[in-house]
Amino acid sequence: MSGIFRTLICAPVIGVLAFVIVPGCTDSDVEVRETFEVPQVDDQLHIIGEVCTQPPEDANFPVKIMFIIDCSGSMQQTDEGDHRVEAVRAVVRRYANNPQVFFNIIKFNGRVPVLTNGFEHLQGDEDDVFGSQGLLEADSMTDYQGALGVAYQELLADMQNTSLAELTRTKYVIMFFSDGTPDPVCYGCVTDPPNHPRYSTECHDDLHVVCTLMDEIILDMDYVEPGMFPMLEGGADYNHNYQIFQLVDAVMDLKDAFHAGELRFHTAFLYCRDQFGNPTSSLCGAAEEAYNLDPDRGRALLREMASRGNGTFRDFTSGQDVNFLNIDYTSIKRTYGAKNLMVTNVNAFPAYDAFLPDSDFDGLDDDAEMRNGTDPLKRDSDDDGYQDFIEEQLRSAGFDPMDPLKPDAVCDANDADGDGLAACEEALYGTDDKMVDSDFDGFPDVYEILLGTDPLRDDMSEDLDSDGRRNADELLFHSHPGRSDPQLFREHRYWYEMRQSSDATEERQCYTFDIRYVTLVTTRDRNGQGTRGFNDILIWFDQASNDDPYDPGQFRVACVRAQYIAPDYKIPFSGEITLTDDDFVNPTQLDQGFADSTCVEAGE
Repeated sequence: MSGIFRTLICAPVIGVLAFVIVPGCTDSDVEVRETFEVPQVDDQLHIIGEVCTQPPEDANFPVKIMFIIDCSGSMQQTDEGDHRVEAVRAVVRRYANNPQVFFNIIKFNGRVPVLTNGFEHLQGDEDDVFGSQGLLEADSMTDYQGALGVAYQELLADMQNTSLAELTRTKYVIMFFSDGTPDPVCYGCVTDPPNHPRYSTECHDDLHVVCTLMDEIILDMDYVEPGMFPMLEGGADYNHNYQIFQLVDAVMDLKDAFHAGELRFHTAFLYCRDQFGNPTSSLCGAAEEAYNLDPDRGRALLREMASRGNGTFRDFTSGQDVNFLNIDYTSIKRTYGAKNLMVTNVNAFPAYDAFLPDSDFDGLDDDAEMRNGTDPLKRDSDDDGYQDFIEEQLRSAGFDPMDPLKPDAVCDANDADGDGLAACEEALYGTDDKMVDSDFDGFPDVYEILLGTDPLRDDMSEDLDSDGRRNADELLFHSHPGRSDPQLFREHRYWYEMRQSSDATEERQCYTFDIRYVTLVTTRDRNGQGTRGFNDILIWFDQASNDDPYDPGQFRVACVRAQYIAPDYKIPFSGEITLTDDDFVNPTQLDQGFADSTCVEAGE
């Protein structure tokens, strides 16, 4: 029996050729049938790579230096050469060219003017700071409480206007300098009983205080000159040690209240006699007699203030150089580690049992947009600055994703932190438009808003939908924390592995990661014909200080772009993409467009 094999190879782009050979039972040729099995490629993506923390010297660590300088009348005699002024100038000039160093200069006597506009850059030649109307101007009194009160207000205002991300890396250095004790010292007076030590016939309505200022005087609050004694209240004590200590404690409490990186309160004392009691200034005797100087009490007071402020106390003798340069003004240096790694396919919206295409990644799947009448290819269908999901969510509050006049408020569409939310949207939810993660729980605000968790508090250990899965797990594995979806979580959740790599150094930690089972969906033509099926997968890496639990972290993000058209088209065909540390960028630099995209595509 003779026979022949006839074969035909005709493969499609993606397919496998199968041969079925059927033997013949006659003398005719063996018949060969050609059949093609075109398998469905899977919809999974596998991402591997490495990411590193930024070294400390590359991060933003501001230093804010506050000088509180005694400019009383006695200082003109104990500091004849104005050494204190030159000491402040020397510090300013040393750091004048450092863009991360800022100064706030306060002088005090009977008044407490702030010589700078908050914390600002200085050069050392500013006449309103160092001239005759600045630190060289003198008055008769030494208002400690007023100076500390003004300093507290300046620090409070600065911290209130600084983002938490910057505050946790900011170092505050305060130097309080004087040659004496508080003056005046006042006692709130009373009208009854007559034998009370603070009794005065001059008191009325608790608006008077008795002050010791060389001679006992009565102050009527109605006649205190504007700008004098800024912290003085009618009927209250003033400039007592306990009040001064309370204010230093209040200043130090700001550190924890605002999670500032570091705050230290240093003090320095200047006197006109050396350790043996010999005068170092020809005017020392006259100053002691005129101003009732008490060096022992002054030293004790300033030493206690520095102790409460976790700072140092220095004792200068008149005639010697006053030097503030030995204080540590260097910025905070911290090493960083990985706080969180989160992966999300922004085009795959988690439904109950599957992922639905969200072609414009606005938080509404394409079918929902068609039902609502919004454009599935535009995040903001009516071009009013608010993306469709947010307007749908806030319809009852007067929003409409199809009406640019609703709401009537003008939207600031700037996204200063690169988290995917415009400034106007962040204002709606109370999130910080300068921080990717306002509640520093490791997850960007935009996903917490889109998926229903709270962006203003750390609720990652809670279970919003009561399905037995923590909110953090659902965000990490790309299910929905706002509704029960056990099948999606069970069958389609992401899988992570992250390990410290051998590339790590003392200042820079590196990590390898392996992310599997990232599901792709078939999107619409996102950028015209030929762009159907494109999926953007974002990998958010959050680094934070190893020794500061309040550090909100610093984010970098990488974008992977894959293509999937069900059932048989996927790029990359292998389903694997590799990233390097260079692929991670600051969120503000992320570009998901099609012209100058920062996304890594298959084959790159």
